[in-house]
Amino acid sequence: MYQDEIAISAYNSDTESHRLIRIERVIGYLCALAEHYGNDTLLSKIAKLHDHKGTLTVTWRSNPTDGEKEFIVKAWCSRIGDGVDNVEHECT
Repeated sequence: MYQDEIAISAYNSDTESHRLIRIERVIGYLCALAEHYGNDTLLSKIAKLHDHKGTLTVTWRSNPTDGEKEFIVKAWCSRIGDGVDNVEHECT
């Protein structure tokens, strides 16, 4: 579905490894959403996901649509995410 790797990082990931696991699960959720809605480009647009104390920062390779931003918020708000809608977007 996507060719480029998504870099993941998290605040205090050396002592709180669950943060990285949570981001990996969010990526799985995003894969499912993208597949369900026929979005073949979503994951290739994402360069990096970073969790900083419950705020997910998404670094995009190219500008996302509003719908793609909603996918991210939905995944982060889910049970496998942080359960909150603290998402920030930045482009490279």
